[in-house]
Amino acid sequence: MKPAARSKKGRGVFCNLPLLLLIGAIQFLVIYSPAIDRYMVMITKGKPGFPSLLLDGRRGFKLMEEEFIPEPRVACDFADPRSDVCELEGAIRIRGSTSEVFVVVPSTGGGAANGESRVMRGITSLSVRVVAAGDAPPCTVRHEVPAVVYSNSGYCGSYYHDFNDNIIPLFITSRHLAGEVQLLVSQKQRWWFDKYREIVDGLTNYDAVDLDADGDGDGEVRCFRRATLGLRSHKDLSIDPRRAPRNLSMVDFKRFLMWRYALPREHAIRTEEEEEEDGAAAPERRKKKPRMLIIARRSRRRFVNLAEIVALAEEVGVREQARMAEASALVNSFDAMVAVHGSGLTNLVFLPMNAVVVQVVPLGRMEGLAMDEYGVPPRDMNMRYLQYNITAEESTLSEAYPRTHPVFLDPMPIHKQSWSLVKDIYLGQQDVRLNLRRFGPVLEKAMRLLR
Repeated sequence: MKPAARSKKGRGVFCNLPLLLLIGAIQFLVIYSPAIDRYMVMITKGKPGFPSLLLDGRRGFKLMEEEFIPEPRVACDFADPRSDVCELEGAIRIRGSTSEVFVVVPSTGGGAANGESRVMRGITSLSVRVVAAGDAPPCTVRHEVPAVVYSNSGYCGSYYHDFNDNIIPLFITSRHLAGEVQLLVSQKQRWWFDKYREIVDGLTNYDAVDLDADGDGDGEVRCFRRATLGLRSHKDLSIDPRRAPRNLSMVDFKRFLMWRYALPREHAIRTEEEEEEDGAAAPERRKKKPRMLIIARRSRRRFVNLAEIVALAEEVGVREQARMAEASALVNSFDAMVAVHGSGLTNLVFLPMNAVVVQVVPLGRMEGLAMDEYGVPPRDMNMRYLQYNITAEESTLSEAYPRTHPVFLDPMPIHKQSWSLVKDIYLGQQDVRLNLRRFGPVLEKAMRLLR
């Protein structure tokens, strides 16, 4: 049997015999404590569209002599509309090559946990079996830290979904473990882990294991005392502190990003503050001017009159604008951000606190979606949020359809017909030409919010 993979940070471990005996004694008392439940199994109905786990009980009789088998604890929550998660404790064996998780029970006990399996297309499902020691494959690698098992597939590759479906749920599920967690990843995308290396390295001290390529033949059987299957997800691009371990919040997530990317600014500028002007013979004091980031999309939902918008920003007191942001440090240097609804708004996670986010919502009854995806998260991160809903005259759809067309008069039947149609028309066909008289007061309010 091979030892667990070493910490990627190369830290050593030092123990002496008395200390080991003391730890062993404490573990013995804890394991045999009568206060520990014999079993805890909570399984509720699964949901279409989300992967869940198949729990299948099997009886067994042979106890492996080289390993003490504690009473298992299996707690599965399939009731949350956003994610299915199982928390396991005990003698846990994970074989990635067959997508199986074994929860071993003592030979004196046994019993089945009942549940159901739902398979989401494109996502590898796991079979979780409660078995006796004789029915479980032998350990090939032992780990001293808990495991988090999840899939790196789905909408992986979309900037918004990378944060919404992977990074923030991974933060919720593992951050409280302070790096002492082993990630076991099915459908692992190497490029994704390279792209977000700073974030992943801040959540685990160990290299993530690719379950689909884990060992030869039948594959490695990795043994743990604790494991979480699936990632917890609360709401779009945000965290509910009441449901997160240690009440973690989006402010904690923002500070985590600041640490991992060495971002210098925690708070945005306050416009009433003054500073000395460099290079003046007799230094004059003047008010600071904020910097605004304008996200200019390359495809649809572009600002048609971008040059005019930039000029308007200068009129209301913005010192400098940038049209694209590819680095977290660049985004962090701005005090406000303006963008049409789309994945570019995900950059708001790198803005300093107290910054202002202005979302321009395209035509087509997109206000609710825009608020859920990019309106709530800024407030959860101690930022300010403004939403500007364009009119028909500000949409280039007015050049493609007559004003009496249902596209303008009543978008709701289009929404009810299919999301693909909504995406094609309202997200895929229109650009934005802002009415500067309508939009000007919004920028002025954004500047006032920075005071």
